[in-house]
Amino acid sequence: MKRLLLCIFCLAPFAPLNGGEIELNPVIDGAELQIAYDGAAMEMRWWGGGRLEESTDGSTWNVVATKSPFRVPRSDKNLYRVRDHWEGNRSITVNVPQSYRDDKVFPLFLLLHGFSQGADSFESYFKMKPLVDSYDFILVNPEGTRNSLELPFWNAFGKCCDIERSGVDDSSYLRGVIEAVRKKLNIDDRRVYVLGHSNGGFMAYQMACEHSDIIAGIVSFAGGSISDKSNCVPAGPVSVLHVHGIVDPIVPYVGLSEPFGVPFDGALNSVETWAEHNGVGPLTNDVFASLNLVALDFGNDTLRTRFPGNRHGDVELWSILNGSHIPLLSYSSDGTSTRLAEIAVEWLLQRPKFN
Repeated sequence: MKRLLLCIFCLAPFAPLNGGEIELNPVIDGAELQIAYDGAAMEMRWWGGGRLEESTDGSTWNVVATKSPFRVPRSDKNLYRVRDHWEGNRSITVNVPQSYRDDKVFPLFLLLHGFSQGADSFESYFKMKPLVDSYDFILVNPEGTRNSLELPFWNAFGKCCDIERSGVDDSSYLRGVIEAVRKKLNIDDRRVYVLGHSNGGFMAYQMACEHSDIIAGIVSFAGGSISDKSNCVPAGPVSVLHVHGIVDPIVPYVGLSEPFGVPFDGALNSVETWAEHNGVGPLTNDVFASLNLVALDFGNDTLRTRFPGNRHGDVELWSILNGSHIPLLSYSSDGTSTRLAEIAVEWLLQRPKFN
């Protein structure tokens, strides 16, 4: 693949691509600041992390917020800027299909690794890259921040898995990544998707909760949603596919309650909550296993529970019988990708954002 080095938040155009791999090394300083007026108040939003500073004279600046959004009384005198994007220079790989051209738009997929896993490690397991050309989409493989043990993680809902309490705002960071890629490449705004495993699956749910204005659908594989419903008030519907092994010992299929650690909903409760968010239903079950996702399982091994949503966002749960946290996945018919990656991509592409 052709490799280019780019700054993800630099807005200068670059030569048309004919497909290949781009490595983005973000140097983030000075994000775009959006201001909306609501009566006597102003609401400011920015992406990519960082802090909001205020000044009355343009020379002396004071920090007024470290997380977006932020509301202040309406003023024509004060100045605002976003500085010091402390997420750091994370390496981000973007894979562009060979069919890429300037007069066509392409779906965008974010693939989020699990705790301690890293982007390259998860890609080698899940194998999304081989699907880029066959399904004509743009794939972004971002990297979480690393803790003191050099283990990469996402800070999902402030609960999983920022063990050292760094407070990194990954939701804003990933929103910034999406916005920056949209400015660089021709993205189909109706088809922006997030897929994540484990810690990345929790992060996918947070992205759906907080960025439903741009996210059309997510896949949470062995992840979950936080039980505190006040942490998730989506502005619109998002299609949700939850895939989970029934005997997962790391992120239990039935969830966890407060005495046993960070409380999070089980697989079924997670999808039921999103069916409620989307206003869809009723629940339908396939009586027999209808998918084969795990290698060495002879016959179908996965049950489907569906909440058909039509134009309001479908919700499904795929329960892998005897599935662990990192099951040995079966391969696609051509042997280049996993079957789960292939059918998850197909499932999402069939569900664009309608609103």
